Amino acid sequence: MNKTAVFIDIMSIQKYIFSSNQLKDNIGASHIVESIFDELKEKFQCSYAGGGSALIYFNTITEAKNAMKEWSSNLLQTAPGIVPFITIEENFDTSTYAESRKKIIKKSIKQKNEFIPITALSAFGITADCPKTGLSSEVFCEKCADQDISYLSSVSYTKILKAEEANNKIINYFKDILNNDDNGLDKYEFPDKFDEMGGTKGENNHIAVVHIDGNDMGLLFKKQATEEEMKKLSAGLTDSVKSSFKQVLQKLIPLIDKLKRNGEITLKEKPANNGKLILLPVRPIVLGGDDVTFVCDARIGLWCAMEFIKAFELQDICKENKITACGGVSIVKTNYPFYRAYKMAEDLCNTAKKKAKKKRRNERNEIDNSAADSYIDFHISFGGMSDSIDRIRIKNYKSADNKLLYKRPYKIKEIPKLLNCIKKLKEKLPQSKIKKFREILYSGEIAAKEFINELNYRGNTLPAFSHSDEAKKGFSDDKSPYIDIIELMDFYPLSLILKEDL
Repeated sequence: MNKTAVFIDIMSIQKYIFSSNQLKDNIGASHIVESIFDELKEKFQCSYAGGGSALIYFNTITEAKNAMKEWSSNLLQTAPGIVPFITIEENFDTSTYAESRKKIIKKSIKQKNEFIPITALSAFGITADCPKTGLSSEVFCEKCADQDISYLSSVSYTKILKAEEANNKIINYFKDILNNDDNGLDKYEFPDKFDEMGGTKGENNHIAVVHIDGNDMGLLFKKQATEEEMKKLSAGLTDSVKSSFKQVLQKLIPLIDKLKRNGEITLKEKPANNGKLILLPVRPIVLGGDDVTFVCDARIGLWCAMEFIKAFELQDICKENKITACGGVSIVKTNYPFYRAYKMAEDLCNTAKKKAKKKRRNERNEIDNSAADSYIDFHISFGGMSDSIDRIRIKNYKSADNKLLYKRPYKIKEIPKLLNCIKKLKEKLPQSKIKKFREILYSGEIAAKEFINELNYRGNTLPAFSHSDEAKKGFSDDKSPYIDIIELMDFYPLSLILKEDL
């Protein structure tokens, strides 16, 4: 059966969501993107919608054009800054759904390549600049008193307005976890500021930006031959992502008291009608589709990423394929430009995905899904470095004899061994020796071997991650895991290293 179909793709979603250094703005922007197709889904037949794209059916091309004119006009007022790309296909054959969907997406890509971007003036000489976006300040913001701001651009203002709505929605979804009080009152709440993630007063506090993406999800969607299969997979994926994050919270909350007692994490509190609320050290920003982004206290970033992926792997999304995911954990200071921190997390996720794909290739250079595994890559920004992760590692993670001073990304199953090395190194060597060992590693294998021989002479041995050579000369296969281990020491609480990790 032929129908008129419209494919809508929102452009530059990541920049729209993550461009602000205020967490509340990011939360509101994410909610705007998540709910952007709600009006169309209510009025018209929707094949699928989510992740910044939608496929909608209409009876005639005239109806489709009129609907898009009305919707895009409303969008200018309710979600300024959002740029939709609309493609219309008059003869969409639903009986060959997969082929028709492929055709309209291909048409959309072709149109995008031919599209000449609109150049808009960010501001005019006679107007004040918005302190958040650099655009013209247009709206008085009564909700910005805590930020010492009076006027904002309409783009920033709508994000702030939607943040409260987004907060209510996510609190309602995780109500059974947040209502962790004997009297049924809220005990926990999600923070809406980066400096509410925890940390220690007076110190250079860090947050972790975590980006996780499912492996080969695009191929999985392409395999869906019918519209019903597509809808089922899309809904199942969204439910699985939320369920996985819920499981992370269920594991984290019982550990909070232990982390606090050991001084490994500090939690912020806020007054409430019936006492006080504990602000959780984690906050989801994007929680739907096949990719996830959340922020948390830097000291639980790797743990949260690992627990999320482990929970995601167990979800019943597709019985025919093993479901895996890769993650990037970008650890930065709280005042670091957030969009750059997000892009770093995304780049780290991509390096993890490249390694996962490489490991799945068999001897015939074919993809073997039975060998699929999940990987995590991480980076800790100690300064203001803004290069790509590849360039940073070329410049800063090579020894004098041209050996690699990192083994990242790591397979999820390998991380417990890495944590075991952290624990053992902390137990065996004082901080001064660990610092000295880090410096020696940059001199190369010969210097590292001499240092290790001296340690051995004094009765100390290094823990080996994957090969006994590491404990003897600091390297194996021209790579060393010890910089990874040393950098993680301050960003992974010993309380989270369980007995089964050892």
